[in-house]
Parts: sequence; C-alpha cells; structure tokens
Amino acid sequence: MSATGTTATHAGSADLSADAGYYLRSIVFVAALLLVWVSTAPFKGTYYVEAEDTSNVVNQISFSLMAVLGLFCAANAGGRAALAYLRPAWLLLLAWMVVGVVYSANPEISMRALRFTLVVLVIAGTLPLLPRGQRHFALLLGMAALIVLLICYVGLVVFRDVAIHSGGDVLEPEHAGAWRGLFDHKNIAGAMMVILMLIGIFVAASYSLRFGLVILGLAALFLFMTGSKTSMGLGPFVVLVGFACARIRSLWLRALIALGPLALLLTATIGSVLYPSINAIVQSVSPGQTFTGRTEIWRFALDRLWERPLFGYGFEGFWGSDFVLFSEPKEYESGISNGMVHGHNGYVDLVIGLGIPGLVLAVIVLILLPLRDHHRVIPTFENKALAELFFRIWLFAIYSACLESFFFRRADPVWFALLVSVIGLRLTAKHRVSP
Repeated sequence: MSATGTTATHAGSADLSADAGYYLRSIVFVAALLLVWVSTAPFKGTYYVEAEDTSNVVNQISFSLMAVLGLFCAANAGGRAALAYLRPAWLLLLAWMVVGVVYSANPEISMRALRFTLVVLVIAGTLPLLPRGQRHFALLLGMAALIVLLICYVGLVVFRDVAIHSGGDVLEPEHAGAWRGLFDHKNIAGAMMVILMLIGIFVAASYSLRFGLVILGLAALFLFMTGSKTSMGLGPFVVLVGFACARIRSLWLRALIALGPLALLLTATIGSVLYPSINAIVQSVSPGQTFTGRTEIWRFALDRLWERPLFGYGFEGFWGSDFVLFSEPKEYESGISNGMVHGHNGYVDLVIGLGIPGLVLAVIVLILLPLRDHHRVIPTFENKALAELFFRIWLFAIYSACLESFFFRRADPVWFALLVSVIGLRLTAKHRVSP
C-alpha cells in the first residue's frame, strides 16, 4: 500500500502497466510471503528439528536479501508511513530482548536467534508498505495464499510420505493419516489453513468473490484433513468475535469480548498448573486432562522461572540449555521436557525467555496496543476491511498461543502472519488506505 503499508498512492501514475516499481513491489510482496510461509526447505517432515537453521547459508542469504529488497521497495514507494512503527513500547521490548541476550543461558544461540528475528521483523515491516491500495493488497495476498495451497496439495502426491503423517513417525505415530502439506506438523498446517481461510474471506469481499471462495474452499478442506481440532474450533469462533468487535464502539466492551476468551484459555491451561483449585475444575470438566502432555512441560518451565525471574533464560535460551538437559527431575516429572524445542505455550516461552518484565512488554506490544489500534482504525471502507482481516488473524494467533509457541520464533509462518497483522492494525489506525 503506500502511505500506510497497506495502501500506496503515487500521485502522478495513471498507467500502472508502465510503472516498473509497481511490478517489482508486487513480486517482492509475494516472494516475501512465500519465503516465510513455504520456507527454503519445505516438506522436511520432522517437527522436532530446530525451527530455522540459521547456519544454513541459503536461509541466511534468502532472508537477508528479502529484507534489503523490502527496504528498497518500501523507500521507493514512499515509506513515511513507517514512522508509525516508532512506538516506545516496541522499542523498549527490542531493547529488553538485547539485554536478555547478555544474560542468556545460551548467549550465542540467543544472539543468533535475535539477529534472525530482526531480519524477519524488517521484512514484515516493509511488506504492508508495498501494495498500492486495498485491492492490490488483496490480489497479492490471494496469489500468495493460493500458491501455498497448491504446493500443499501437490505435495500430497509428489511427497506423499512427508506431506501426510505416517505410522512410521517415531515421535507421534498417532497422527498417521493427518495432512500436513509442506509444513512440519499437522498443528502448524491447521493453523495456517485457518489463516488462509481468513485471507480467502478478505479476498472474496475486497477483490474477487470467486477467487476468494477458491482459497476458502481449498483451505477448509485441507484444514479438515489435518485433524487439528484446536484450529477447527478457533477458526469460526474468531470470525464471530471479529465481526462483533468491529461493530462495537466501546473500547472496554470490545476488550471484554476479544480478551475474555483469552483469559479463559490461559486460566484453563496455565492456571491449571499454577493453582490446584483451577486444576480441580478442569479435571471435573475433562477428567485426566493434560492438554496432550503440555501441563508437565509448563510446570517444568515455570518452576525454573523463579530461579531467574527478572531476565529469564534469554531469548530462545532455555530449551536445549543445560538447565533443561541436566536438570534434576522432580517427583512429578517424567523427563518429557528434555526433548522439547519450545514450551508449547507462547506466553510461557515469553516469560521463561525474557523474564517477567519482558512478558509485560510483550503483552503490551502484541495484545494491548493492537486492540487499541483496532479501536482507532480510520473509518473508511478500505481501512475497515483491512483492519478486520488483521484483527481476525491477530485473534486467532493470540488464542492459539495458549497451546502452541510461536511468538518471536524467527520465521515461524503463524508468527509472521501475526506480526504483519499487528503492524497492519497500527497502520490502518494512522493512515488512510487507498482503494
């Protein structure tokens, strides 16, 4: 887009076909989404590998080049809207993450992860600045979504043994038959399918009904075949919540409707680990509930948090560290945490990695400020349409983070969608979007 990152206006350009910058920005936009969503190594078929191997030269070059291209194109399009990014809370959080690297249990890993995360942040920040307007944004987003879906479906034939979970999976044979496409795990695939469905709804309303319905249908079928119950349940729910919040004028009522479910999810999940009374309620409703073994992982992490509550264990510095690998098991621990690459809860990983102050800053940046931005969206059709897309993706991500971990996780596809949505909400609240 132009001035807002979701809208781009060039005063003297009537003939788009003659504008080379228009095509370059379009290519960079789609390529950036595909780089993150498809990655440089799709169809790995192994969930418990390090999410992004930053020692991979192809990976480093690809993301660095995309960040440079994004900056160049955004500046060429008139990137003054990027000044909206200079929010004190965002800058404080980034500064705290740097401090966390110094105090990390694994400084080298934390520094490498932070560098990669900053590159992804640059890509996400430039992305909304590239399209000319709402329709252009919808077209490019729809193209990227359709390409991802086609790759996933082609993978079911070409890479069938990888694109579908099999009974030979050593760690999770119970997922045999579940589709995962180009993603590492059915839960990631399920979450991405919900995001693609939300994109399909937006494309149908803002660009082409037929195009949007194709995306929506393909994503819905794939979602069903992943068997991801959490994503299947949250998808329709966030559409309803987003619809309600977009039509409520009171910020406090909007916050209650949007964040009330998040509070309930956190109470049922993390609350059941921290408070026996809450666990008793959860067990009375669902006897034997451990959220597929997650409760032991959360308890393990939170028990260790109190040893380093201020700075935590550093950005991505806990899982895989000596604090985990050589920890003395407690009587309730089976050792399942030793094999984890993250805590299966975004909020747990935030506090264990960045400490309590880091968690507070992250909640402000990722939850409170986007909600306020949504409340302040400029009341034009284009701004509202884009904001509704961003808000729904934001809702889905912050709810999903109660059972999955992707906050600041380098180039995780769900994290990238959330990051673009947080930035998009800021821009639609500060700048008018072109048609």
